[in-house]
Parts: sequence; structure tokens; C-alpha cells
Amino acid sequence: MTMVKVPKLEGLQDHHLGPFTLQVQCRPKRKVGHFDLDLFFTNKKGKGSRDPIITGIYSKGNPAHNIHGWLDIHYLDRLTFEDGASVVLSEQDDLAEDLFQVLGSVITPGGLIIVSYITDIAWGFESPLHEITRRCLGVSSLNIPPAATTLGRLLVAAGCCNIKGGAYDVQGSSRLAGEKLPNREYEARFTQKLIEQLKEYLAREPNSEFMRLEEICRANATNILDHITKIS
Repeated sequence: MTMVKVPKLEGLQDHHLGPFTLQVQCRPKRKVGHFDLDLFFTNKKGKGSRDPIITGIYSKGNPAHNIHGWLDIHYLDRLTFEDGASVVLSEQDDLAEDLFQVLGSVITPGGLIIVSYITDIAWGFESPLHEITRRCLGVSSLNIPPAATTLGRLLVAAGCCNIKGGAYDVQGSSRLAGEKLPNREYEARFTQKLIEQLKEYLAREPNSEFMRLEEICRANATNILDHITKIS
């Protein structure tokens, strides 16, 4: 197995996130500028995670042809370490958001982060993070903004403000996509659009048939709006 150094990804190696440290494995694909990517955690005891927390494809893009970089990933959210310890990141304060914030740093403005919301089905484990996102997008009558879903909130944390559900459905996979806007003009425009979208959602009466989903997504929408207000 050939490991390569990719400058953007090299910056993630040994990056500390809470009690964990990131480890990067990157292998070139046949297409130039494309890489298979796995991100693992090690814990304070120096024990590595048995499975990657992030696995997928990273593309450097082609700036000469105005093609921005992108990530197409599975996010597992849960880890079991070599010593038997386990953790669910989304249950550890802001650890999942912090991971996606770091992940977003490898994607330049104009790029995409695409994340599967059927990872739990593909890997065969239970994950409320993926299930809730899947149900929110699957019930069209709810009309929940993709950014307010459990995975959409993580894409916002990664620096994306144009979040789409099913817009980049490749090879039959179900995915959310987050776009990092190419310049401040577009960012301001889409941030305002996101604000209006979330406010319109919060102003609607919640669907009592899906109250658990509504409570989670409305809390996400409120937190995103609070965050936008603080940084603006």
C-alpha cells in the first residue's frame, strides 16, 4: 500500500481533537489529483481506532480549469479502539462539529463536501445521526431545510452555507452536499438565503406526527442562526 503526502491533508496529521489525535492515510487513485482517504483516531492511551472515522475520496481539483477540490465521504460517527473502548462523536459535546470544521479546512472556497446519509446501513450499525437525516429528507411533507438535519449541521460547521439534499446523487448513493462559496459576495448571498430558509422553517407549526425529528431539527436551526449572528 503506497502512502503519499498531500499538503492539504498533511495538516490534519496528528491534529488534536478533544482527547483524540487524527491519523491520515492517503493513497493515490488512477485519476491524477484524486486520492482514497481514511482518517483514524488514536486515544490518550495511544490505541488506534479499528475503523476510520472518515473514509472516502479527496480531489485536489484543477485550479487551472476552475475546478475546485471536493470530498466525497462516509462519516461513521462511532469508533471502537484497539483496547475495546468506544465512543460516539456526536454525543461528545461539539466533537463531531470540531472534526468537520477541521475537515472543511482542506477544501478551498468553491469546493464541495459530500457526505452519505446511509453509512449506517452500508456498515451495518445503528446511528441516530444518519437515521434522523435520512428520515427528515425522506418525509417530503416536513420540508425540513437540509442544513437543519443532523448531518447538515455538520456541513455548516465545515464552512458550507449552501446545503443540498440529493442534489449530487452519484452512483445511486444518498448524499447531502455542502458547498463552500467561492467569494464573499456569493457567501453573503447564500448565508442570507440560509437565514431566511431557517427562519421560515422555525416560523411554521411543527408536524406533531414527527415531533422528535422536529425538535432535533428546530434546535439545529436555532443553533445555526445563533452562530451566524455571532460571527456576522
